[in-house]
Amino acid sequence: MATATLEHPTLTESALKAVFDRYHVGWETQDAALIASLHSADSVFLLHDGSPAVVGRETIRRHVEGLFARYPALAFEPEQRTLFGQNRWVFDYVMVLGSAGKTARVPMVDVVDVNADGEVTRKEVFLDPAQAQAALAGAGLA
Repeated sequence: MATATLEHPTLTESALKAVFDRYHVGWETQDAALIASLHSADSVFLLHDGSPAVVGRETIRRHVEGLFARYPALAFEPEQRTLFGQNRWVFDYVMVLGSAGKTARVPMVDVVDVNADGEVTRKEVFLDPAQAQAALAGAGLA
């Protein structure tokens, strides 16, 4: 494991990509337990749509289960771009939701911080709330 300083140990790029790959599989397969298992005990999940932050591994698991229950056809378009940095990835993608033959496509960007143990400590999801609301309304999901 590479270390930038003694205070801030870092993951190797391959270790960080391995965490990303497992995390992405969790979302693709709608496995809330897998997703939660990759978060630290005090992790923060924040969707920048005005909703409050979700804090803690178990709370995040329940939150993600709720998302999958609300949007069972949740899917992701093949990645647009993924950037890896020091204990962080930025994932640029389109979330796709379907209902009654209509589809909502919502561009999103995740900024995910990972600690030296390979646990997600913070996930922030950025989107344009007005654009997302319009897309969801157009698909009958709002």
